[in-house]
Amino acid sequence: MEIDYSDEELKLLIENGCSTDKRYKKLKSNGTFLKDLNKVIFILRSVPNTKSLESFQSLHYEALKYDWIGKNSVRIGYKTKYRLIFEEFDGGIRINLIEINEHYGDK
Repeated sequence: MEIDYSDEELKLLIENGCSTDKRYKKLKSNGTFLKDLNKVIFILRSVPNTKSLESFQSLHYEALKYDWIGKNSVRIGYKTKYRLIFEEFDGGIRINLIEINEHYGDK
């Protein structure tokens, strides 16, 4: 799958493990989080399309609702409250990563 980025700071966090954005300040120093994020990115790059993500139950791949209609997400790590938000294009062959945010349902 092809991966594009709509946020340059998110790209820096994923590719280099660093970011100057305050949204990602506490995440860049969390080694476990960065390791889990790299696993998710590896999976995203290795599958042919987003439909294939359904076979990875740990990702909790889902289409979002309400304010996020038209967007999708995958969970980052097994015991985490963070998710990676993205848009799908070309039948799920190409995605555009938007942001990492906290999932409201996790405690």
